[in-house]
Amino acid sequence: MRYFIVNLAVHLVVTALFVLFTCICAGRNRRKKTKHIVTYFFPIAFALIAIVDIVLYTAPRLMDINSLINSNYFYNTGSVEQIGFMKNYFVIDGKYYYMNPLRNKLSEGDVVRVKHTPYSLFTVDIMTVSEIDQSENTDGTKETI
Repeated sequence: MRYFIVNLAVHLVVTALFVLFTCICAGRNRRKKTKHIVTYFFPIAFALIAIVDIVLYTAPRLMDINSLINSNYFYNTGSVEQIGFMKNYFVIDGKYYYMNPLRNKLSEGDVVRVKHTPYSLFTVDIMTVSEIDQSENTDGTKETI
């Protein structure tokens, strides 16, 4: 969970920086201190980048804080279609699941069961189907999805 908290903090800082850059550039435009025509549009560009970061990354992670505190997770089982370049996400059934890249032991084609948060799809636990089958054979109990 430390990776989730650090990731959330980084996105909060990035969003705050883009909002700050927007305010600074808009203030320069208002005081007529802008010297080049291109820099006149910086507040719009920075605001759009901040909005995209909020919508795609920061807001879903903020909404998942309650799920983390209450240990309210969702489960999904499927085959890994793709693994990200930096190994910080993987794709199952067209959905992107984010995870700590240092703990990545997945390869494409693995059938896994993912325990994840509802909004940001951050993975809490990943088990391959062979591990699930072995644990079911040892305790004699079956998990329901």
